[in-house]
Amino acid sequence: MKLINVEPKDDYIVRIYLDDDTVVDFDVKAELERIPCYKSLYDNELFKTVKFKNKRIYWNDQCDFHLDQILERGRFVNIDAKEEQAAVSKQAQH
Repeated sequence: MKLINVEPKDDYIVRIYLDDDTVVDFDVKAELERIPCYKSLYDNELFKTVKFKNKRIYWNDQCDFHLDQILERGRFVNIDAKEEQAAVSKQAQH
């Protein structure tokens, strides 16, 4: 499995798109409350800067999550084809 896009959503949710058409919503807020070093992500402007590389999503050197954590704690979602295509197109522009 490979990350192909990440999208910050409302309420500290990051939507993760994988190359096998899996989509996972990861609730970062639960981690913010549990792990003190992630509290900087309460800054919404910073939260919106989420990026990905290999099997990690990250914001900076202190704040990252591995795909294994995301799959274990995330919620698998079904999205329609139009929404998925828009997300993939957006990723291709970057």
